[in-house]
Amino acid sequence: MRALGLFLLLAGALSAQQQAPHGDLAADKVAERYIGDDKAIEGGHELYLSVCSGCHGPTAEGGRGPNLITARNARRASNEELFAMVKNGIPGTDMPPSPLPEDQVWQITAFVRNLSAPAFLQNVKGDPAAGKTIYYGKGGCNKCHMIRGEGGYLGPDLTNIGVSSNLATLREGVFEPNKRLTDGFRPVIVTLKDGKKIQGVAKNNSNYSIQVLENSGKLHLLDKNEAKEVFFRQDSWMPADYAQRLSEQEQNDLLAFLAKQAIRPPSKEKSE
Repeated sequence: MRALGLFLLLAGALSAQQQAPHGDLAADKVAERYIGDDKAIEGGHELYLSVCSGCHGPTAEGGRGPNLITARNARRASNEELFAMVKNGIPGTDMPPSPLPEDQVWQITAFVRNLSAPAFLQNVKGDPAAGKTIYYGKGGCNKCHMIRGEGGYLGPDLTNIGVSSNLATLREGVFEPNKRLTDGFRPVIVTLKDGKKIQGVAKNNSNYSIQVLENSGKLHLLDKNEAKEVFFRQDSWMPADYAQRLSEQEQNDLLAFLAKQAIRPPSKEKSE
């Protein structure tokens, strides 16, 4: 797996019938044995680290090869197409054929497929119940985030986060909040001419006016002529030290809880 062509060049090149492994057994039936299976994903992770991480990085976030988490076409390739790309490589690129037996190729396929699946369907090594305690307790996440109508307003609503994000994106949002600020949640402090400060997130901003949403839910509609200063923070309001404040187990527990937040839980069939 060495190039973005991993997801672009296979389309139309090979049919599922041509690539179906395991003799007469239909390819989709073979895929069912591996895709979404925790043991296959775990085995695929170990194989990935030894075979693929040299180009795609140990976390699959890219190196000489592309990022396998964020590539949109990873979602578009069928399980059989993804298997064929891992197995056969892509001629004319740095992506070589795999010498591994088919069952191990399927394990790698299961791992790569899992990377782009919704967090709800991913293998999260944590206890959701313990994570809920951290979310509402030690983590204090509910002070700024809302789940099912309860919580604060400074951060994004997390009611459906297990469906709208994959695990890697979720992990980054919790432990590296300043790496990528969420649209619509730009931190701002407005100082009025009378010295009063209003801080929150900017919901609308123009040359003449700005809307600021406080964590209480109060929305301020401000004419910039009333403001002495409008200061946009570079960092999120969210604490950036959860990786230090929480143990590894607590981190996994919190992620497991967040991953299970869904308005309508997705099915594995639809995610594939």
